[in-house]
Amino acid sequence: MELSVLLTDLFRRHRARDALRTAGRTWTYEELDRITGALADRIDRECPAGRRVLVCGEHTAEAVIWALAALRSHAVHTPMSPGLPAERFAECALVADAALLVCFDREVLVRAEKAGVRALYAGDVSVPEVPEPSVGVPDEPVRSPVAYSIFTSGSTGSPKLVDVGHSGLLNLCRSLRRLLDITPDDEVLHFASLSFDASISEILGTLYAGATLVVPVRDGASWLGSVSRHLAAHGCDLAMLSPSVYARLDDAARRRIRKVEFCGEALGEAEYAKAAQHSRVFNAYGPTEATVCFSLAELTEFTPTIGTPLDGFRAFVRDPDTGDHATAGTGELVIAGDGVALGYVGGSPAENRVFGRVAGSPAYATGDVVALSNDGHLTYLGRTDEQVKRLGHRVNLAHVESTLAQHLGRKLALVRQGDVIELVTTADGDTTGESLMGRIRTLVPVWEAPDRVVLVDELPLTSGGKVDRRALRERLAVPSEVPGEDAAELKRVLDVVTAVLGQEIAPETSIFDAGGSSLAMIQIQVKLSEMYGEEAVEAAFAAMDYDFAPSAFLAHLRGEAAAPAESAVETLLRRVESERDALRAELPALLHDTRHEAVPWAGEHDRLVLLTGASGFIGGHVLERLLAAGRACLVVTTRDPDRVLTEHRTRFGRRSTDYARVRAITYEELARWVDRRRGPVLDAVVHCGYQVNHLLPLEQQMHGSVQSTALVVRSAAALGARSFAFLSAASAGAAFRPLSAKTLSATGDPYSRSKLISEEYVNTLAVLGCAVSVYRPGLVYGHRPGDHGHLKNDWFTALLDTARRLGAMPRLNGYVPLCDVGVLAETLLGAPGSRPGVTGGPSQGVGGRSSVVIHRTYALDDLLRHTGLTTSNVLTPAAWFERVRDGGEVPAPLLATMQAALSGPGWPTPHHEVDHDILARLLDTTDTGTGTGTGSGTLSDAGNDAAHASTSH
Repeated sequence: MELSVLLTDLFRRHRARDALRTAGRTWTYEELDRITGALADRIDRECPAGRRVLVCGEHTAEAVIWALAALRSHAVHTPMSPGLPAERFAECALVADAALLVCFDREVLVRAEKAGVRALYAGDVSVPEVPEPSVGVPDEPVRSPVAYSIFTSGSTGSPKLVDVGHSGLLNLCRSLRRLLDITPDDEVLHFASLSFDASISEILGTLYAGATLVVPVRDGASWLGSVSRHLAAHGCDLAMLSPSVYARLDDAARRRIRKVEFCGEALGEAEYAKAAQHSRVFNAYGPTEATVCFSLAELTEFTPTIGTPLDGFRAFVRDPDTGDHATAGTGELVIAGDGVALGYVGGSPAENRVFGRVAGSPAYATGDVVALSNDGHLTYLGRTDEQVKRLGHRVNLAHVESTLAQHLGRKLALVRQGDVIELVTTADGDTTGESLMGRIRTLVPVWEAPDRVVLVDELPLTSGGKVDRRALRERLAVPSEVPGEDAAELKRVLDVVTAVLGQEIAPETSIFDAGGSSLAMIQIQVKLSEMYGEEAVEAAFAAMDYDFAPSAFLAHLRGEAAAPAESAVETLLRRVESERDALRAELPALLHDTRHEAVPWAGEHDRLVLLTGASGFIGGHVLERLLAAGRACLVVTTRDPDRVLTEHRTRFGRRSTDYARVRAITYEELARWVDRRRGPVLDAVVHCGYQVNHLLPLEQQMHGSVQSTALVVRSAAALGARSFAFLSAASAGAAFRPLSAKTLSATGDPYSRSKLISEEYVNTLAVLGCAVSVYRPGLVYGHRPGDHGHLKNDWFTALLDTARRLGAMPRLNGYVPLCDVGVLAETLLGAPGSRPGVTGGPSQGVGGRSSVVIHRTYALDDLLRHTGLTTSNVLTPAAWFERVRDGGEVPAPLLATMQAALSGPGWPTPHHEVDHDILARLLDTTDTGTGTGTGSGTLSDAGNDAAHASTSH
């Protein structure tokens, strides 16, 4: 059965059941039938039949819908990761010879143009409520024999495509439903990237059973972390995961999985034992060349079996000497059946020789060594290409790795570095490499034992969830090519990074790619400053735009980094100006084309207030005032919408009935309103939602909070908002000057630059006559008992608490600028009598205003008086930090944050805009033992308002 016919049958068979769900939105099978059918028609209009359509997106319900549309179209669905490096992206596009690329990120449009591929931005496509009637009966194009294509790597490392036919898909669906016991009431987790064929199993297996595919919302930088939090909160009936991914889930997440199918890599006894405590456990095996899955087994006790072949497949083992194929024995696994792929596109003739025919059926030689029993059960033993000769013996490293993992009860990897074999595993308690090596020698003969054991913090994973052996090799590589003193200097820098991160990284690896945080980067900067001097290190970090990699740091430190044709700031400015101009041109059309509709929960004539950041400290107080005023409110969040309102109700002691005129949705749902040109009418927008992290690389800020701001601006235009208030940051500077390379260069950290860029996008609303107000507040306080969760990791309150405890205060320059959250919330809402604070420049936007908001400043004398100290207790910052370090009571990341915050000159002028003493109230709050405060302001002029890592979306 052709895949498009199969999907159409499933949509119409299960019609009213829920097919796809993400936070705040559910699609029935009937809705998916209509939507994917309309989108498939759009693809067919843009892409000739039989040509490939690249679907470049992942981890969203929208991407799944477009993937289904591509699968239903006359084109060949070919998913591609949007995160590929530019060179790899171009290589894949060339191999695919695609006629169309569908993307969900406008930056991918630029990449597609450079690669010569016609691109379609999904956000520009509106789906008709009712499909357009056909005129006449058009000729049905000939369907391609290829159902979908999946990228993989050839033996040379170059990309190639696996073309998969239609023949094995129905058998796959039937087998998954039967063997995994998928019922219509099941909720199946969508975890895999679309660019991996495991997503085909997740999607088709779910739809065939009439079950519901659930896509978690990405609520942070880590997809795995977002999935883990989703599972802990909601659970699932079935998850298809690699053992390495499962091992990284929180215990709370693992407990909520009813059935887990392990796939992608060998299952160890330790992972099985953990999973069997909470779930039914299945073990699956299948190369991409075998329509995703070849064999499957349910385990009630641990065995290394990978089960028996699925419907439509047969297993053979090939003798390496004679080339004969047998139905039992040990040898290379050869898969035969209709589900075998059609072959490689872009692979060499030698690579395509793995496809052939055995016993009259299409066959594929896997390169995997298995033991095949007479009753058809398979046991995976390793790879034919992982055999090495040691001490006269032929050793299969994969088999040794599996044996050691089973007996040691831990995840590990054997990595070959030339003639040296290294066993890499995680550090665990008192385990040492020496003690592990002693156990290993009792388990395997000397020729199978590794040469050394390397302990790491965690094993790196590929985006598909498998252990990333290439990354391990890079991490273990000794930089022997760096001669003499250079090698020693690089080692010193790497030792600093290892001490902070708790793991080794390759010299070229960014600490953010290795899972490090902005706090970790501050620690690294402080330690390196002690070695090389503060000015030199600060200059090198600035040149790297605070995206730290060890080798790049040394290159900038020595002045050896190649100078770009234009500065990074100039490149950024051109990009921002281009996006700003495109946004400005788009807004009038959004307003003109959008069809407004009433929402039943708000009243027929009500104009809503759209609020972002309600789960944050400031945004929560804004929502509280909206509730008190009885305003109908639309809350937009990156988190679970229901959870946001529940937490707000608990925080402010409200009843559920108070939220009758409030609805919370995700940014994804808001984007669908804009893209479809349908939605309620807005009165005002208050945009407080922003990830507060001053040292997160700017590129990640652009993909995160800046992109979200642009969406909120588009929403304000489409839904007719009359005013827009944006909560910026004082660290963006005291003066509201036109955006230029000079103003960007004067703004020191990536977060503050991102705020300037977001202000630029917000001000485009002036073309519609929307009243724009931009507020740059100092450190914001005024916490209630219910706000204690927001008093975390703030340098200022930590400094005050530590000063009182030590009886010593560091010398501060200038003033500390503070704001009261209540007054600020009134200002954001434009309440009568509210005071904007310090006006820093001319009004921007029609009827709007732009202001730096500082309610009170505090000098060193004020801090001494409020903490009960005197001038005799004042120390130089260096002496004060030395005492704090000696005490060991302040966590190192927080200490590094305080040290970075005190490095600037302080706020230059005093202000007294409110009568009450904000600092006195703050100290009363910190006396309750809740720890430290949170804020979004600055101590130093134009920038350093602490390296918060909190999210207020």
